[in-house]
Amino acid sequence: MLPNDEEQLTDRELDAILPAWKAPMAPVRMRAAVFPGGSRPWWTRLWSASVHVPVPVACCVALLLALAAWRWATPRTVYRDRIVLPAANAGADPSQLRPVTELRLRIVRSADVSN
Repeated sequence: MLPNDEEQLTDRELDAILPAWKAPMAPVRMRAAVFPGGSRPWWTRLWSASVHVPVPVACCVALLLALAAWRWATPRTVYRDRIVLPAANAGADPSQLRPVTELRLRIVRSADVSN
């Protein structure tokens, strides 16, 4: 029989002692090593923080912003110079609708100046 066997506590005794036990505090130098610069306020740490973004992601974001600025800045082209309003009772009776008797196609080319 070993000499330490007589000094060991039972599980019930350990369960009774456990709630009263408090863990010791960590040394100050250990806390400083784990949490460097913890004494500064959080708003000063925001300015010194850096954000690492991969170069392809940054290029894609810059390209999308340039494309959005270009689309927003270019004037819109209006292809119709007149507005034709429907008749007041055109949608009232579907039996009055007739097929188109004559269909006139107009081909508009990009080189055509008279658009």
